[in-house]
This record gives sequence, C-alpha cells and structure tokens, in this order.
Amino acid sequence: MSSHWERKLFEMAGKEQMIVPESLNTKIERLISATGGAKSEIDTRPRLKRRAVFKKTIVLAAAMTMLFSITAMASVGAYRQRMEAMNQEKLEEYFRQIYRSKLPADNYNRPYYKSEQNRMKELSASYEEQGLFPEGELIMLDAAEDYTGKKIGFLKDTSTFFFPEKEMSDEELLQIIDFIHKRDYSLQRMNEMIAAGEAKTLDESAFEATPEAVTESSVLQSDAVTDPGQELIIPYTGDLPLLSMAAGNDCIFLTGWNEVHRMKIGSSDSELFFDDFDHRTRITALCQDQKDHVYLGLMQQKEYGNWECCLWVLNAEGNFLREIDLSPYMSFGGITIAGEKSNGFIRHIVVDEKGLLYLRGAGFQDADILLILDTDGNLVSRIDENAYSAGLTCGIGIGRDKRVYTAIFDREHRLCIAAVNPKEGRLEDVSVGIVPEDTISFDLVAKGYDADFVLWGYSGIFSYNIGEERAVCVMPAWETPCDVEGTLCCALPDGRIVLAACPERKTVTDTDGTERKEWVPEKTCFYYLPGLRQQ
Repeated sequence: MSSHWERKLFEMAGKEQMIVPESLNTKIERLISATGGAKSEIDTRPRLKRRAVFKKTIVLAAAMTMLFSITAMASVGAYRQRMEAMNQEKLEEYFRQIYRSKLPADNYNRPYYKSEQNRMKELSASYEEQGLFPEGELIMLDAAEDYTGKKIGFLKDTSTFFFPEKEMSDEELLQIIDFIHKRDYSLQRMNEMIAAGEAKTLDESAFEATPEAVTESSVLQSDAVTDPGQELIIPYTGDLPLLSMAAGNDCIFLTGWNEVHRMKIGSSDSELFFDDFDHRTRITALCQDQKDHVYLGLMQQKEYGNWECCLWVLNAEGNFLREIDLSPYMSFGGITIAGEKSNGFIRHIVVDEKGLLYLRGAGFQDADILLILDTDGNLVSRIDENAYSAGLTCGIGIGRDKRVYTAIFDREHRLCIAAVNPKEGRLEDVSVGIVPEDTISFDLVAKGYDADFVLWGYSGIFSYNIGEERAVCVMPAWETPCDVEGTLCCALPDGRIVLAACPERKTVTDTDGTERKEWVPEKTCFYYLPGLRQQ
C-alpha cells in the first residue's frame, strides 16, 4: 500500500508540475525516518509491521496534504515565473502588437467548434491553476496568404487568429491561451513600468499602422484620397457623436441626435449641415439625388413620448424644402422599438434618375420589400412578393445600368440581388446563389468601380457582375481594419466602402434622466476600403 501511495504522490506532483522546496523534502524524510526502525526490523515483526506501515501511511498522507497545500501556490508560482521570464524585448513586442493592430478586438478565420470551446475552458483553468503550459508557440504571419491551413497562425496587423479546419488539439488550444495571457501580462506590465518611470513610452514611429501615422504622412493631401484602390485610415477630429452616415454625391453625411453634418471625402473633420428640428430627432436613413436634394428619413419624439416616422427634403445648402406625408402608407397600430412606440421608421432610401423614391423600413402597409413613391409622395407601387423576403439589413442601391437593385432572400433563404421594376411593382433579373450560404445580408448594394456592383455586409466586401455565377470576395470581414460589428457604412460613388468605427462608448444622461451610450468622437475612425476585385 505504501508503495502505491508513494507512487501516486509523485505522479500527482509531476502532473501538477509542483516545485517542491528542498526544506520540504528534508522534512518528509525526517518524518518517515521517525516511524521507528529499519525496513528489515519491521519485516521480522509482523505486528509491528502493520503498525509501522500505518505510521508510514499517515506520514505519507500528511506529506500529501502538505503538498496539496502548496499546489495552488506552486502552480501560481510557475505561472508567475512564466510571465516574468519574458525579457524587456518580448514585453515590448507584445505591447507593440496591441497598439499596431488595426482592429480593436481579436478576429478569427472561423469560429471555435463547440467541443473546442468546452476544452478551452478546461485548459484555461489548468493553465492558470495547475501550470499546464504548451510546448510550442503560435506561428506569426506577415500576411493572410502566408497561412498554409496547418497549425495556428496569428496575423498581427489585424489581430486575426487562423485556425485549421480540423478540430484543434489540446496543444494548439494551449498555445492560444498562452499567447493571450502573455499579451495581457505585457500590456499590464508595460503600463505599470511606464507609469513608474521604469520604461519610456514607445516611439510613435513604431506604430506606423495607427491612424495617427496615416495623418502625419500627409496622405490627406496626396492623390490617395481620390484613388479607389487606396486603403485609408483617417481619425475623426470633429465633435459629433455619430449615429449614422451616408454617402452624398461628393461628400459624406454624418448624423447625430438632432444634427446632420457634412464631411469632404478624405477629410478628418465635419461641418454642420442642418439642425433645425423642433423635436428630439434621430435620422435613420439619408440619400442625395442627382439634383443634390437631400432626403432625410427620420424619427421624431412627439407628445406622450411616441415616435413618428417622417420624410423630409433639404436643398444642397441644407435648407428645409418640404415634408413628404407618409401617413397614408403606415400600418395601423404601429410598431415597438426597444420598448418605445412608433408608427414606423425608414431604414434605406434610394432615389433613381427619374426621381422615384424607394423606401425600405418597418411599419409600411403591404410593402415588406419596398415602398415606391414619386417626389410628391404619391404611391407608385408596393412590393411584397411571397417568393422573396427582405430584412431591414438588406440594402438597396443603383447599379451601373442605372436601375435600382435590392438585396433579398429567396424561399431557401439564399442571399440574392434583384432589379426592381417600379412601374409593375415586382422584382426581376434575380441573381441567386452568388455568395456562400453563410454570407450575412448585404447592407450595401452600390455601383462598383471595376464591376457592376460592390456589396458589403458583416461577411465582408464582394464584387459582382450581372451574369456571373459567383461574386468575388474582395475583402473578408476578418481582413477589414476595424471590427465590423457595430460599424457604420456607406459606399462612395467610386465604389469604395467607407466604415466608421468607435471602440469606446461614453454614458450620457438626457434631460429626462435617461442614461444612454454614445460614441466618443475623438476615438472614432473612418476606414476607406477599396472595392476593386483587381488590386
């Protein structure tokens, strides 16, 4: 029995990776020797043998208890030693990676499998509590195309983990855990050293991929602003907490509560365009027609706290021209949004060359896909086809042939785009199955630079020509220089996609005492992404 206990004791010590102090070894030996007599003496006296074995068992149990009592401490010590073993160069390397990354959060080429998620939790606990460490490290990639599909790679520029298609091993999962812990420790330790004056703030030139460096390199004064193949990162220097944005004919419109701003393409600042609202107002959709008239789809909080959907028209100078009455087309009873009642709202607006208005939103009668009006607000047609459906995130836009196109889903829930026939109130020339089945809805449908369409959704940027079997994925979501979740987006006339993102929110208290989160202007960045299939 004693040999079994001893064997288990040291097996467990090995598994736990315990660091046993020399003083403890000495104490255990002293306790064992105190059981009385040598092994030969015990063997010649059976009664004493049982007693001595029992004594030794007690001592071994006591030793195990002592070892158990230091297991957590030893494991924590091993973990601490692993973190503290990183030299200054390694700490700075992780520190630079965090600040050099174009994305505020980690991204993945595929999600974790369910079994990987379960094992990840168990291995994380073993890593932190038992000192279970990997034997190797992640492969660092300079470009996404460098990933071979084997093992785990990490692209520093976009903080992207590349996982193999097969289920990852425990070793590979431990490498991810180890990397994240070392990176987090480096960030904490470097900040502590900088605050204590033990380390200098890293040279700004080391962060050439950050928004500040882009501005300092005078990109805004170069031809890059007008180059549809140039990717730009431009920090916002204005003061408007953004709620939405839309592309104008030669500018970008930004909206906040009770305000519309206009910003030159490539600029970092914006100027007030319109703010003459009598009620608390949020602009939900915006577009500019060929005559430079600006159409605002907005929600206004009227009496009793209810919201009302409105459609206003401004001129190119930002002066109010007229309101288009939508009441004949709204559903009875309205809708509820986040617990507040409204008669509806507009999510997308497009105006074609004939001046017809194409509206997508909620609360419209018999127009689940589109409501089409003339410029005076008269009904042209409603589109509500049983064969197709369109969610609020399904975008509408004008193609190269000057027809209006919309993103839709067919009965098999395949993502499609289709031309709109406003006179007959139906969809035609439907392109089906042009993207993978797991592609998330296209929030933007617009004219491309070197293709009929540029399409954007949370799955990335696609380029498509009518008649082609498949759309080309120009940029998958994990390659975009900002986290696409929660971003604002618009498509410029030259086919570029512009995203606006803000990694921080601040709490603001309204006059009625209601607290809400809003974007921090100084943390907001604009990302100009080329929609070219050939770059």
